[in-house]
Amino acid sequence: MDCMVRPLGICELPALLALFAYGDIEDMLSENKQKLAENAIDIFGLFYRERLVGELRAAYVCEDRLFAVRGCRAYLYAFRVHGDFQGRGLGKYLLESVIDILIQRGYSEFTVGVEDANDRARHIYKSFGFDERLARKYEEYQGCGYTYDLYLKHSV
Repeated sequence: MDCMVRPLGICELPALLALFAYGDIEDMLSENKQKLAENAIDIFGLFYRERLVGELRAAYVCEDRLFAVRGCRAYLYAFRVHGDFQGRGLGKYLLESVIDILIQRGYSEFTVGVEDANDRARHIYKSFGFDERLARKYEEYQGCGYTYDLYLKHSV
């Protein structure tokens, strides 16, 4: 497989526009630049033959400790694979690679949020051991509201 997973740098953030239609691009760029600079998150890019085709973000701190606790629990979110590359196992490769990287960094717990209608993500996460439902959550991002279940996975 001609794939590689690595954290994106701040200067690479505009490449994310190929994966999601952001309502406010400047807000997304500003928010993520700040979080990256504070080491509050990493944005892992999935590259296929040097083309960014997927992303998965990891948050290391959160006001709500159900999501993330630095050094212990990471919240995985914004899991996306470009439509032209779906159905090839690349999403599983991305998720597995990011979890492996974070385990090497000392993380032993991982959380994900899954919307009710996202059967594909729910299936993938369940196959990776995200089966402990922690809470029902609601949040807004760029004017859109989302209700989802927060699931936990232990690495051991």
